[in-house]
Amino acid sequence: MRYTLAEREDLARRREQWLRRTAQGEDPAQVRRALKLAQSVRALENLRPRYEAEGRTWQVLLERRHGKATKGTPAVKAFVAKVKAKQPEVTAAVLVEQIWERFEIAISLNRLNELLKQAGLSNPVGRPKQAARAHASEPAERDVDHAGAFFPPGRAQRTRRARGGAPRS
Repeated sequence: MRYTLAEREDLARRREQWLRRTAQGEDPAQVRRALKLAQSVRALENLRPRYEAEGRTWQVLLERRHGKATKGTPAVKAFVAKVKAKQPEVTAAVLVEQIWERFEIAISLNRLNELLKQAGLSNPVGRPKQAARAHASEPAERDVDHAGAFFPPGRAQRTRRARGGAPRS
């Protein structure tokens, strides 16, 4: 979940209050509930050393994660739209390679497919349709007169003789 800067600052200030009030002797669980913090009481053990070592300010307690790091920057989205406009049948796997060559961003195939779907640029589901034969009256290559030359061996492979076993007595 992505938090705004104001929400992250509010959370850091509540964490600071939690640390200060528990240092004065209040019960950590009650203070946590009063401040509406979602962390467990064990988180206090991780927060306290960082808070004391780095200056005892609420800025130290800011959440370090800010949600998913997106690799679908506006430049990447514009590039994908431009390529799909020129070549509508280009696959996402090819686009991943082109994005790496152009921007040096390793975007996953799933993430690129999400971006394509959001932009309405994804290819239709399923295999692409095959082009119709030029002349339907001509036999296909596999229907040529030597097609009956191959006979499957059938049951011969399943006997001991075919496997190199001893002959039956």
